[in-house]
Amino acid sequence: MNKKEVRAKVTEMLSAGEKKQVVFAALSGKGVKDRVLAYFIASHIDPRRCAENRTHRRIVIAIAYFQVVAAILTGLYIAVDQSVTVGLLVGALALLFAVLFVWGFSKNKAGAYNAFLFLSLSQFPRQFRGFSEDPVMTSAGLAIGIGLIAYVCFVRQRLFPDLAFMGAMKVRGRYVFSD
Repeated sequence: MNKKEVRAKVTEMLSAGEKKQVVFAALSGKGVKDRVLAYFIASHIDPRRCAENRTHRRIVIAIAYFQVVAAILTGLYIAVDQSVTVGLLVGALALLFAVLFVWGFSKNKAGAYNAFLFLSLSQFPRQFRGFSEDPVMTSAGLAIGIGLIAYVCFVRQRLFPDLAFMGAMKVRGRYVFSD
């Protein structure tokens, strides 16, 4: 079986009420690596968890919409300050990522949460620039950044409890799932 077929089978079996560990055992060794199969299972959204965390999901989506507005304003600022071409290019690129996050969070895609966390953490060292010139505002920006990363991580963990940092959770070399 290829990845698409395995993903469909995982969705079918989990939607039918099968336990995650049973699905993993049944599909292990059927054409995809165990790592990929475990990620498919761990990233499957449980409708019950989705309903229980509706408010948290809406807050994360609102954060993503705020980033859409920030992307547009950043593009406009660069267009006015430097060059229209550069401003449009940077604004369009930032807008693309922000819209993808809105879509991913709205569709409950684990990959959107992972991408948000990865990109936020990779940009974190840049937030220290300007600390010597304006420590108060830089500290406030850092606090907001840390808060956003922590909150998105919190929501992702509530929706997808079987995910570790970027893949399925492993304990003593074996993939484990909460049921």
